[in-house]
Amino acid sequence: MSAAPSRRAVLGLLGAGLAMPALGQGAWPNRPIRIVVPSVTGGFDNYARLTTPRLTELLGQPVVIENKPGANGNIGMQEVQRAAPDGHTILFAAIGSLSINVSVYRGMPLDPIDDLAAVACPVTSPMVWVANPQSGPKTLAELVERARAAPGKLDYALPSAGTINHLIAEGFKLRHNLDIPAVPYRGTPPAQLDVVAGRVPVMVDSLGAGWGHISAGRVRPLALTSRERSPRAPEIPTAIELGLDQTDYVAWYAYMAPKATPPGIIARLNAALNQVALEDGYRDRLREMGAGTQAMTPEAQLDFMKAERTKWGDIARAANIEVV
Repeated sequence: MSAAPSRRAVLGLLGAGLAMPALGQGAWPNRPIRIVVPSVTGGFDNYARLTTPRLTELLGQPVVIENKPGANGNIGMQEVQRAAPDGHTILFAAIGSLSINVSVYRGMPLDPIDDLAAVACPVTSPMVWVANPQSGPKTLAELVERARAAPGKLDYALPSAGTINHLIAEGFKLRHNLDIPAVPYRGTPPAQLDVVAGRVPVMVDSLGAGWGHISAGRVRPLALTSRERSPRAPEIPTAIELGLDQTDYVAWYAYMAPKATPPGIIARLNAALNQVALEDGYRDRLREMGAGTQAMTPEAQLDFMKAERTKWGDIARAANIEVV
């Protein structure tokens, strides 16, 4: 994952960004700001909900979250795409919607990079291989050994096709020439519960979503897919340090705006969101949830999204992953 600008460098831009006058007629913002989240309530929208009190203080208008799930995130993204480009409607979406879907879904109605404007990318979450404590492997190396010893006998729980979980697992299989069938589910909770129950031995989960089961000992963490260990769980090794991978695979969550949103408004939104991301209260709360924070300029975010699209697209094509 590309390095974000340093904390000191970003802090140097925040005051100027927040002080910039709004462009267009009248002051901005002049009414509540709506953050559209293209997923159900109770998921990654919590990362955005935690920002709303401080954003309201910084921007001087109420900031509200509106969940718009459906069509793998496309309904919410299209709503923002069609919204007035005045800075009062923005998107908060995950890596899947913003950089993976274009490579795995047929007939995507929009291209997030071409049809939306980058605003900020403040949240990251490492992914983690987990196993049932009784029936699953005890280490990631043992997972490889067991899969090679009995091809097709060790399977993994798949929360949803075409997700980051799916691409990480299939990419790992390709790199190690493994036959590990996927057992599909309708979402993360049922997949987690079957791993806990031992009906399926392993899965790839996000550290944040799986932390409750990990901390309670209901599943055994095998390895993180990030480059560095997580401050939330420093005892969990990374696949890279174990010599079983060479690239980091991390989930991330970003804000986008309608394409024609004025640069001055984008700059103020970016400054406010980065300021919240760098504040100790928000950073500590996300760390408790197994996630991390970073700060990027909109230009750096756009470059990062393009690189991520290439990385995940290469895996999708190599593994012949397509969702119809």
